[in-house]
Amino acid sequence: MKSTEKLHKAQTAVLYTLQYATRARYSELMRSAKMESDIFKFHIHKLVRLGYILKADDGLYELTTEGKAFASRLDKGTGREIEQPKSSMLMVVRCGKYVLAHRRDREPFNGYWGIASAPVLRGVPLAESAARELKKQTGIDAKFRVAGSYRVIDVNHRNTVLEDKIFALMIAELDRPVTPCEWSGGYSEWMSLEKLLRKDRLFAITPSIFEMISIGIPFREDVCVYSNDEY
Repeated sequence: MKSTEKLHKAQTAVLYTLQYATRARYSELMRSAKMESDIFKFHIHKLVRLGYILKADDGLYELTTEGKAFASRLDKGTGREIEQPKSSMLMVVRCGKYVLAHRRDREPFNGYWGIASAPVLRGVPLAESAARELKKQTGIDAKFRVAGSYRVIDVNHRNTVLEDKIFALMIAELDRPVTPCEWSGGYSEWMSLEKLLRKDRLFAITPSIFEMISIGIPFREDVCVYSNDEY
């Protein structure tokens, strides 16, 4: 994929130059890359093919819309896109004293219980994203609101980052406990919060999620340490 491909230092230099110059001649870009014309031509053509730059009618080069977005995420030193936390949602659905618990049936964390989660849909508001994902996973219609955000960094015992996510904490209240449908990625079941928290294989953040809700904490950040067997 383009976003994970390491760029040659000459290509990085071109993007970096166009971030500040906005538009530049071929010769100006070549000087920034410190290369000869024949070799440099290859790198210019590659950036054009990737869709990051274009040559305008007047012969000047400029960043495309995609190129501007990519250049802002580019680490000039490594030539790679800067890794950022993933955007996800925790979907808390309640009905009276019951919560909709979710067991994950895929790796990683196969067999762990907690609250249903899903990636934030690009370009879609959070409440709509949560409603769509809950419908896909359980067949249940619900209206969500944002209750806070929760950053969770998963590491192993060597402190290597396994995953880094920023969750939008979403809450929905139902008048009656609708039976969830089957879904290949997991299993959902209505149960009391006490029963959920007694599960042997429970996501470490689950108690914290409900603590945030009960106390009204708008933001929380935790580091969770996992063994190789757990992750």
